[in-house]
Amino acid sequence: MESEIKKFVFVSTLYFLGFVILYLSNISLNSIISLQANVLELLIINARNSAFEVFISIFSGILIAISGLIIFCLGLSFLAVKKLDKLKYFLLIPILCSGFLFNFSILYLFFGFGLFISSLYIIHLGETYKMELKKWKKFRVGSNAVSKSLFVLFLFIFLGSFISFSINDSYKQVFLNSTISSITDIVSSEISNFNTQISSSDATNEIINQVVEDQMKAIREQYPNLTEEQYLQIETGIRKDIEKKMSSLKVNEVNLNLSSVISKGIENSILLNDFFVWFPIIMSFAIWVFLEFLRGLLFSPISGVFSMILFSVFGFQEE
Repeated sequence: MESEIKKFVFVSTLYFLGFVILYLSNISLNSIISLQANVLELLIINARNSAFEVFISIFSGILIAISGLIIFCLGLSFLAVKKLDKLKYFLLIPILCSGFLFNFSILYLFFGFGLFISSLYIIHLGETYKMELKKWKKFRVGSNAVSKSLFVLFLFIFLGSFISFSINDSYKQVFLNSTISSITDIVSSEISNFNTQISSSDATNEIINQVVEDQMKAIREQYPNLTEEQYLQIETGIRKDIEKKMSSLKVNEVNLNLSSVISKGIENSILLNDFFVWFPIIMSFAIWVFLEFLRGLLFSPISGVFSMILFSVFGFQEE
């Protein structure tokens, strides 16, 4: 019984630590929606930075959340390797205690219940794999069992996010506002860059000289009998006219409400309105696909490594 308590305390500590890391990552459905809407803007604004800096600045919260999920993988790997018997149902205690960090949101309730079901499921999976697997048993017990249990957990996350998106229209508004803000910032940045180029005397003179040269060339071909004095007068007139037009192009003198214009265009978009009809399923599916990608690429192999360590370092015996 003492050994059972130690195992329960160890897994409970890992689960609570995993929830704390998820809380510190500040990842929520709102932040995920905002990231998807703003990712293009973030990439453009940070284009001058190195790829690594851009990746960290954009996905730092997600990376922290992934580290929290890896902690859960360690707890599940432990359950696959070392069976928890009488106290397995009490794993609901650390899961429920962690709910205060997330105000017992709908997504948390589905995540927590999914984790509890996965914990019970992996105990039987671990026992089965330890009996059936012949090669690479130490690695594959954790890898295979955790992979299947995470599939169950991620289905609960899909259902939780789908229900959250379906009953709360504020998520659609967050996506709409973030999209409008992102496009407005991109356009404003481009206009600002254009204004800077126009305001540059060297750039302005170069543009004016090129235009005057092209127009005078056409005039000389069309009116070859004019005197040089007449050509000079025409050139002076053309130059003054172009300078006047160039000065009127300064962006800070253009009274446009970009946000209003872009907002009206987006809100009247037929494509976006159709997207909002399927918004809950599309966003939930996107989250699920991303988690499934991580399950195969990262969580499954790292769980295999965890089970190898648990089998070897702690002296657990293969059954």
